[in-house]
Amino acid sequence: MRGDSAFYSADVVAACRDQDVRFSVTATLDPKVKATIATIDDDAWTPIRYPQAIFDEQAGGWVSDAEVAETSYTAFTSKKSRQVSARLIVRRVKKLDQPAGEGQGELFPAYRYYPIFTDSPYALIQAEEQHRDHAVQEQVNADLIDGPLAHMPSVN
Repeated sequence: MRGDSAFYSADVVAACRDQDVRFSVTATLDPKVKATIATIDDDAWTPIRYPQAIFDEQAGGWVSDAEVAETSYTAFTSKKSRQVSARLIVRRVKKLDQPAGEGQGELFPAYRYYPIFTDSPYALIQAEEQHRDHAVQEQVNADLIDGPLAHMPSVN
């Protein structure tokens, strides 16, 4: 299914554009997105703190701060008729791996990146926060559908 996600997103974005509504979709961290993220200047990252820590499954722990930045991005370039230019908002969270040996400091920080492709008119922090809030709600819905609701009888 992962290979189809770009086409699915292209359909969603096209439908949003056709209906003159805004979109905010999680972007796949593919080589093109990674290369775009690499162009973001170190001074462009804005620190954010979460009012309530969120659980990061990749890190295996709770996260209470991150950094966000944005740049422009053109998606779906393999199909010229479907390509779209909009904002690429990126949240990065510092990897908190095992500490170095005694007396060794951090050589350079390592991050996990979470890109969002959006045409949101809101300021950077607000647009990222709204997307993250929607993602949390979608996960709750998915957990319900795959969990208790999956066992409910259906009426045809």
